Amino acid sequence: MKTKGLYQGSKKSVVIFLDGEDDVESFLDSLTASDRRKLDVLFERMGEFGVLNNREKFKKLEGSDGIFEFKSFQIRLLCFFVGDRVVICRGLFKKKNKHDKVNIAYAETCRQKCIGE
Repeated sequence: MKTKGLYQGSKKSVVIFLDGEDDVESFLDSLTASDRRKLDVLFERMGEFGVLNNREKFKKLEGSDGIFEFKSFQIRLLCFFVGDRVVICRGLFKKKNKHDKVNIAYAETCRQKCIGE
C-alpha cells in the first residue's frame, strides 16, 4: 500500500492512500488556508489522542464497512483504520444529505486493498 504521511502522533498516524484514482493530496492542496488548517487540527487531535469523540467532526458512515469521515463544514475526507494508521482515501465536498454510493464503494475497495496485503 502506497501512502504519504500527513501527521504522526503518539497514538495514530494520519496518511493519504496513494494507490487509487482519487488524488487526495491535490484535493487538500486546493483548499483555502483556513479550511486546510481546520483539517490539520483534526489530524493532530486524531494522532495524539487516537480518537475524535465529536460526531460533528468525525464519524462512521452508516451502511459502510469500516468507513469513517473527517468533517469540516461541507468538506469530507473518507478514511478507514489499518492498525495504528488512519488512511484517507477520498476528499470531496458534500452538498447533499447522503453520500453518493460510489464514494463509499470506492473507500471500501481501498480498505480491502489495504487489509488484504
